[in-house]
Amino acid sequence: MINRKPNTRFTFIYFLLIFIVFYSCNNKESFTFEKENFTVDDLLDCKVVDCAFLEINLLKVIDDNQISTTINKEIEHVACSILNIGEQTSQETLKEAAHQFNTSYQEISEEFPDETVPYEASINCELGFQCKGLLSVVMDSYVFTGGAHGYGSISYINIDTKSGKRIANKSLFKDYDAFVSYAEKVFRTQHKIPEEESINSTGFFFENDVFTLPENIGFTDKEVVLYYNQYEINSYAEGPVELKLNKEEVLSFFAIKVQ
Repeated sequence: MINRKPNTRFTFIYFLLIFIVFYSCNNKESFTFEKENFTVDDLLDCKVVDCAFLEINLLKVIDDNQISTTINKEIEHVACSILNIGEQTSQETLKEAAHQFNTSYQEISEEFPDETVPYEASINCELGFQCKGLLSVVMDSYVFTGGAHGYGSISYINIDTKSGKRIANKSLFKDYDAFVSYAEKVFRTQHKIPEEESINSTGFFFENDVFTLPENIGFTDKEVVLYYNQYEINSYAEGPVELKLNKEEVLSFFAIKVQ
C-alpha cells in the first residue's frame, strides 16, 4: 500500500546539462526539467465526500517551446492511461483522469458501502537516460482498486527529442525480428531454457508459445532494459521479469543512437 505523505505540494527543479556525466551522451540535447508533485487535494474536490488517495509525481520539461509541450503531453498521457481502469476511454489530462478514477471509486463505494476499501494510485516519474535523439523516461506506478493486492508496474516512455513524440518499440530497431531472436537467446540462457525446448517449458506463458519482447523497453547509461510487468509472461506471485542487455553489445540493432 502507499506510504501516505502530508497533503502538501512542492516543486523542485533540477537541471540536466550537456556535461553531466550520469547522462553523458554524444551531442546531447539539453532540456530543463522540474519534478511536479500532485496530491489528491490538487486533483480533486474532496471537501464533501470521501475520495480515492492519489499521489503523482511527474517529470515536466519547462523549456518554452513546442517540443517541450509535446514531451510533457506524452508523459501525461501515460500517467492518464495508468489511472484508467475498466473499459473506459483514457482521459486527456491528469485532472480528468483523476476525476474518472475517483468516480469509479465513488460508484463502487455506493454499491458496496461496507465492503469497499478506498482506491489508491501512486505514480512516480524519473529520467532514465537522454542523448541527442532520445529521452527515456521511467514511470513507476502502483494502483489499488480492491481485492487481495494492488498492481505495481513500470512503464518506459521513449521520446524522440526532435519531435517530442513517443517512439514505438518497433521503430527503435533497424531489424526488429533480428533483435527479437537475439533477445530470446539471452532470455533462454538467463532462465536456463534449452534451445530445443518450448519457451514456456519452465513456467512462462508467452502467447502461442512464441517469445516476444515486452511492452516496455528502456535505456540507462550502460544498458538496454527489457521489462516484463507482472502478469505479462508469468503469474503475479512470480513478479516482474527484467532482462538487462549491455548497450555496447546491442548498438548495431538500433535505428537511433542510444549511446
